[in-house]
Amino acid sequence: MRGLSGLAWRTLRARPFRTALTIVGVALGVGVLFAGLATNAGIEASAERTAHDLLGRTDLRVASFGESGLGSETRDAIASTPGVAIVAPGLERRTYLGAITQAGGLPPSVTVLGVDPTAEAQLHPWPLSAGVALTSGQAPEALITERLAHEDGLRIGSTVTVFGAGDPGEYRVVGVLAGDGPLGGAAGRTVIVPLKTAQAVFDELGVTRVDVGVTAGADPDAVARAFESRLLVEPYTVQTPADLATALRASTAEVSATTALIAAIALFAGAFLILNTLSMTVIERVREVGLLRAAGATRGQVRTVVLLQALVIGVVGSAIGLLLGGLLAFGMVAYPRTIGSVTLETPTLPVSAIVISMIVGVVVTIAAALEPARRAARISPIDALKARLEPSTARGARVRWLAVVLLGVAAIGLLLWPWTGGASGAAGAIRALAVYGVLLVATLLIPFLIPALARLGGLPFRLPLALEERIARATLVRDRSRATLTVGALTVGLALVVALGSVGQQARAAASAWVEAVVPGDVLVTSIRPIAADEGISADLAAVEGVARVSPIATFDLAVDGVSTDGAAMVGADLAADGRLTLTAGDRAAALAALDAGGAAVVPRAMADRLGLALDDTLSIAAVEGGTIPVRVVGIADRTLPGRDGEALIVGWGDAMDHFGVAGADAFAVRFEPNAPASVLDGLTAVTSLAALEVVTLDRVHGAIDDALGRVFGLFDALALVAVIVAALGIANTLTMNVMERVREIGILRAAGMTRRQVWRSVVVEAGMVGVAGALLGVLTGLIAGALMIVLAGGHVTVADSVPWASIGLAVVLSVALAMLAAAYPARIAARISIPNAVAYE
Repeated sequence: MRGLSGLAWRTLRARPFRTALTIVGVALGVGVLFAGLATNAGIEASAERTAHDLLGRTDLRVASFGESGLGSETRDAIASTPGVAIVAPGLERRTYLGAITQAGGLPPSVTVLGVDPTAEAQLHPWPLSAGVALTSGQAPEALITERLAHEDGLRIGSTVTVFGAGDPGEYRVVGVLAGDGPLGGAAGRTVIVPLKTAQAVFDELGVTRVDVGVTAGADPDAVARAFESRLLVEPYTVQTPADLATALRASTAEVSATTALIAAIALFAGAFLILNTLSMTVIERVREVGLLRAAGATRGQVRTVVLLQALVIGVVGSAIGLLLGGLLAFGMVAYPRTIGSVTLETPTLPVSAIVISMIVGVVVTIAAALEPARRAARISPIDALKARLEPSTARGARVRWLAVVLLGVAAIGLLLWPWTGGASGAAGAIRALAVYGVLLVATLLIPFLIPALARLGGLPFRLPLALEERIARATLVRDRSRATLTVGALTVGLALVVALGSVGQQARAAASAWVEAVVPGDVLVTSIRPIAADEGISADLAAVEGVARVSPIATFDLAVDGVSTDGAAMVGADLAADGRLTLTAGDRAAALAALDAGGAAVVPRAMADRLGLALDDTLSIAAVEGGTIPVRVVGIADRTLPGRDGEALIVGWGDAMDHFGVAGADAFAVRFEPNAPASVLDGLTAVTSLAALEVVTLDRVHGAIDDALGRVFGLFDALALVAVIVAALGIANTLTMNVMERVREIGILRAAGMTRRQVWRSVVVEAGMVGVAGALLGVLTGLIAGALMIVLAGGHVTVADSVPWASIGLAVVLSVALAMLAAAYPARIAARISIPNAVAYE
């Protein structure tokens, strides 16, 4: 065994450049896998941590559906329920600190949380970085977060003024909470004050939520069931820590799934490189293997030598990959920072991820080596008289075994798939398998497409470099299996770039279309609190010169057939006049009139498909006065307003105010007159600034959407480029081998008058042809894969929205540039071959 291992090691050392490229390819594939596992573990840990920060020691959270909150009767019913030990009510409202002035504009908002200090401390032991906790339910004291203290220059002893519907409240800062505080979605800007004082500031009698701690030995589920018969006055939801963690994980499921898919594709590309390298090694060392067989080496010993080479490459490459993956994981966490409803802090580097990544890297490397090892073992001493094996002896075997290896990678991917997203995780797995299947089919078709791809790839070079193009094209067609592995690896990486570009562009278009297709206005005027109709804000906005119409919009939670759903209230007449809201089912005019009449709803198509809803179906929606009211589906819209968890179900303003606890508008859509003066925005700003409202143009909304999606998909694109880099390493490897096999051929060409520069150009042109061929097939495959991902996610595929021209351009440039750059070293070797040495070469 020692002798065999020495031989394997010497074989690897004999070709240090090729060995190094292969090790780097394995390292990049394993690095992406480890980074994906570490990031997904970090997301899981962040979801658990976020759930703990939000709920602490809470066993049950009873949350209000209506904007008026949970009243004293409901709170008393909760407290008197058997099994309830601690009741911690809380009131959560957004506002501003300090006075609002017209000249200064609106400062960043804060979220104020009013709590009962005694009960809250028992369920939420918030860590403090400075100061002390709240000492009384009456004292004007406040806790602030570290981020708020840093951004606003506050410290212990500072005074903050909180504005609401009642009299402003002045609070002295007595403590600073560690980190971003206990509230998700508050951007780390949270102020915690006594509940009674918060109710006075905001002129509220109810509370937003009631956190419950059960008695020792009590079953939280049993207590939650008891609420059903006792809490009959106001609509509510009950959430456990496990429910919250599950919801948070679901909000990150798409990112986790896409990361897992990219990791599998990176291993996919790595398998090409490994199989190609070891196959070339076997073909190159035919005579050495034959002499070993003639000297008495068994087939098993020959197989062992090849597998030992693979083992060395797999172990070293995987070890380096762990280091690269750890660095990549930290970058993945830092770049988007927030995913779904979860704020990422640091990746988790579990031992299991290290072990899994190491094992997968070694197993995939050895699996890719099995077919070359089998062929090496079958070399007879007679074959040793040949300089190399004929390509036809290995052509079909390499591609067939590659398919087996790639199916194995798919199986590994399913075993490592992040299933924690529940149904969304399963749907993501189906999409990933579909994409993987498209890539695999495209790869298996490449051997039959090589002649055509070679001709197409040579077109850019045919006119200026006719001789070099013919030589390069003949080389590609001569060994189709090697060309398949080289073009295939490039195709896979580029297809992933284009597919992700398609999905990202469609996501941006769909998100922007939400605004364009639904919001009946040119700008939005937003508020951090509900604006009641009797406040006169709508009339003030309508009085601005150049304003044609003002449409109120409210977003809120609904309980539809017992399931929490995003809801929105809009005026049907405004939508009818503006031409917004496209229906895929139902009469538009009749549906919008029904909204204003009451007892009707327009359902987004995605929700209708998910719940199996049709026109004239009746929904049971929980009402604030208790019980439920029937609401008829009068229309199914292509898109509606975006909510926190999807698109919102639209009801009329009358129903929203009378039955669903909506106190006022969260935003106003303002439509301008056709020839409105340029000063209309200044007029709106003058009206809204003193009322603590903000004017938001639709362009600004689009920009925010593009920025948020761009950060996530930019991360995915960066990971996908790893697969392209692996493919470029394969090109360098293959071209080096081609040069070494064609030494005598190059010498003859040189003797016939071919210059060193022409030899150099022929190798570079060959790489360029591979790049063009890979770009053509990669773009086509990527478009198919992207369309498949969009359709399986419930979207629509259109040329305008789903063809990522920027990603296609990037893929083509990357493909050709990286391929030709990878040819620099092999071309240099070829150009330096002398005629005498070439003639004497065997």
